[in-house]
Amino acid sequence: MYMYMYNDDTKTHKVRGKVTRYNQSGQLTQTIQYNNTGRGLYRGLRYITENNNGDVVVSDFVSGAVVVTERGGRHRFTYTGHPSGSRLWPYGICTDALSHILVCDVITHTVQMINKDGQFLSHLLTKSQEMGGPWGLSYDVNTHRLWVGSEYNKKVCVFRYITRQDALTDKHRPRPDEDTMSSSTQAI
Repeated sequence: MYMYMYNDDTKTHKVRGKVTRYNQSGQLTQTIQYNNTGRGLYRGLRYITENNNGDVVVSDFVSGAVVVTERGGRHRFTYTGHPSGSRLWPYGICTDALSHILVCDVITHTVQMINKDGQFLSHLLTKSQEMGGPWGLSYDVNTHRLWVGSEYNKKVCVFRYITRQDALTDKHRPRPDEDTMSSSTQAI
């Protein structure tokens, strides 16, 4: 199990964070905090997940980045937003059956999909669709549905963009204009 912690020093205004891993007995087995030059990787962690390839994927709200380390803790990459140069303010994060990383961007009100190496692939959800502001994500590996929670309109939307065949063959190549199945339910 992974946990995250961060410390906001009010005197120095420095925010430092770390990811910790625990075994099933609750014993600390790993701490991920610094890159290979000794600089802190995280500032304001929000969500954490583990990708199929073992990478640790973190949304860092303060740094405006998705920070990815390999299972052993070595920094792989930091994703700071769409190639157009728009900033990223990441919140909810998850990964799918094809090891894509899905992240809610609070600034653009979109869900961005990047590949396991940090390259932007597509927007899965944009302002023009029914979500007011995507905030939380969960991917169901059995049904290949993406559950998206909205902060603003209290809706939960469900999307399918990967078929079972895509997951088995690793052939899915997302396109921004691709149709997706969706439904929504008012959250209580």
